Amino acid sequence: MISPGTLAAVRTELGRIRTNPTDTLLMLAFNSAMVLVLWFALPRTWFFTFTGPEGLPYALAGWMYADVCATNVLAPDRERVLSSLDDPRAFAELLRSKALGLWLLVGPACATLAIIISLVWNRSWQFTTEVVLAVAVVPLGALAMTSLVGIMFPYHLRSLRWRWEHRRQFKQVILRWLVLLVLPYTLYPVAFGLIVALPVTIWRLSRRLGWDRDLSTIDFLVCVTMAVIITALMWTLAHRFAVGWVRRHRERVREYLLDVERG
Repeated sequence: MISPGTLAAVRTELGRIRTNPTDTLLMLAFNSAMVLVLWFALPRTWFFTFTGPEGLPYALAGWMYADVCATNVLAPDRERVLSSLDDPRAFAELLRSKALGLWLLVGPACATLAIIISLVWNRSWQFTTEVVLAVAVVPLGALAMTSLVGIMFPYHLRSLRWRWEHRRQFKQVILRWLVLLVLPYTLYPVAFGLIVALPVTIWRLSRRLGWDRDLSTIDFLVCVTMAVIITALMWTLAHRFAVGWVRRHRERVREYLLDVERG
């Protein structure tokens, strides 16, 4: 159940995204366009693991969820963040709104695409469930985990020209920024993989099922249930950890967010 405070925060976040499209909408559009170009113009095996029709919603969701807007959640909205630093409940609602706002832009669209593909190519209900779970459920837990990077190591959105002019501060302005820029493309797949692999591995080992055997309907449903539970746990624990960490380091976070010259 989503609290009224979180719903209000989500509406505020969607309004921010609409009025300031450069840090979220344009990045999502760029990533989706990049995926479509690579998918249709080049050999798919060069860039994608799943190259059948079902791989497209996987690829779109993965690339869009793994962008910096999923991790750098504080600095682009620093006024709102600063106003909530001393209120753990408001800060928790803000964090949830960041993940849910991004999810609303990606999850439903990719899930709809997955359902259309399953209908056109006559895929089984298990296939449809698996893909929808992967693009619209599991990402909630993965997003909560990857956002921890941007909470502990935020960076301000500064132009390339500004960073070049301040290149003498190489470690802070260039190196730190580059690392945080590319890190999401590693962290999100790892978090996603943990949520997906854990239930299948645990269930196969407990049932002594070989990896060459297909899961029965019951086995599949159990793994789906476990994945949903793990997603919910990651969502809850990651946000709880984030709120606690910010409570202990709020002056450090406040100092950084107030100084845009720190890059």
